[in-house]
Amino acid sequence: MNPAGDPAYWRLRPRAPQPGTVLGRVGDIPDGEGREYRFGPGKSAFSMFVVRQGEELRGYVNRCPHFSLPLNYRDNQFTDPDRGLILCYTHFAAFRFEDGLCIEGACEGLPLDPVPLVVEDGVVRIGA
Repeated sequence: MNPAGDPAYWRLRPRAPQPGTVLGRVGDIPDGEGREYRFGPGKSAFSMFVVRQGEELRGYVNRCPHFSLPLNYRDNQFTDPDRGLILCYTHFAAFRFEDGLCIEGACEGLPLDPVPLVVEDGVVRIGA
């Protein structure tokens, strides 16, 4: 868990991708949904996800602040499209899209760790 709210904390995780790493095209992420990206093998892989609402994209480390488990139970399952929220499908905690703050569940008040993104010509990259 990010002890001081440091926005660069994600970079301290093993196998974290370098800024500039290409994730894919904006169109690869359906509106209102998310997509997981993994770097490295097996359980030691760095896992993050990107969620999309219209033209807005947000990236987060794929770890619930409640119990450090991945948020998704199934591939690319990160959102509750009816409510426009990010969900932890293990504990059913709900997080705001815009800042990853938990607003319902066991980790209420704790944020997801953000991963900065840059979009250029429809291509999503890890930001600085």
